[in-house]
Amino acid sequence: HEVSTFEDVLEPSVSYKNGIATIIHLNPEEKEVGRRIVDFFSGLAYGTNGSFEKVAEGIYLLVPDGASRSGF
Repeated sequence: HEVSTFEDVLEPSVSYKNGIATIIHLNPEEKEVGRRIVDFFSGLAYGTNGSFEKVAEGIYLLVPDGASRSGF
């Protein structure tokens, strides 16, 4: 999922809610917006026992609790 504004977090969040591990390409227009987006996904993962990790510059993996990371 391409995420560049805070409004873009809905689609990957729904995938996560449905139990699907999601790759997020973070490309914010402003650095502060990027920090808010990272904080949002970090809180989402923490609050639901999932994980949110940086795998490369601007690329993150959001994995729900119990979902497989195979294929990533």
